[in-house]
Amino acid sequence: MALEDLISPIISKECFYKFTKEGDLFDGPCFKATISKLLGYGIVIGSSLVKIPQVIKVAKCKNSFGLSILSILLEMISLTSVSAYSFANGFPFSAYGEGVFLGIQNFLLAIMAITWTYSHIKAVLFSCAYIACVAVLLSPTLPLSILILFQTVNLPIMLSSKIAQIWTNYCNGSTGQLSAITLFLFALGSTARIFTSIQETGDNLMIISCILASLCNYILMGQLVYYWNVSSVSKIDHHHHHQQQYSTREVKVN
Repeated sequence: MALEDLISPIISKECFYKFTKEGDLFDGPCFKATISKLLGYGIVIGSSLVKIPQVIKVAKCKNSFGLSILSILLEMISLTSVSAYSFANGFPFSAYGEGVFLGIQNFLLAIMAITWTYSHIKAVLFSCAYIACVAVLLSPTLPLSILILFQTVNLPIMLSSKIAQIWTNYCNGSTGQLSAITLFLFALGSTARIFTSIQETGDNLMIISCILASLCNYILMGQLVYYWNVSSVSKIDHHHHHQQQYSTREVKVN
């Protein structure tokens, strides 16, 4: 297989010719298209691992404190809708592939959260219902108009999923079991996805969704930093209070 064919998913034949034969490495359209592809596949590869720290953290603790089940479910609906819509429209996998991997990881989080909050039976019923829904959405017999409708409704659903988690953090005064690594990677990935969506799809619905998702992800990052500091101060105050009590007891004994 020729090198040109091997890297064709990232660099088109036309751009490969410009880069190698003409030596024009900074041709405007080709340069942007190649960067977009590299970013896109980077996001897809990163997304296959981005929530693994979160999954491991929840599995270790065997509780879902701080996680909003509503947020997880809404995000699953959003990701599934985007993936089905993109697949039906023939968008390149680099433009939406993270939705597939994030959907799988959210599915695992949802199963654990439902199991520990409700019961194993409800988790099994949820799994069967979700798999059936995915099968329907990916069916070639489903009209594209239905997927377009879902994608239109997807924007408020995506926002609701983020706002639900933001509200849960605010009410708890803590980010609970949320993983700092996961939130950081989410913020970076959603920012890069704005550029790749503009470059690879030109779909206004997807571009607006990416912009608003980035905004919400940075709010969550801000909450993580804020509540981390608050927790640290609380621990210091508790330690000082404990030392004062211990000193008072020593004085009384003496």
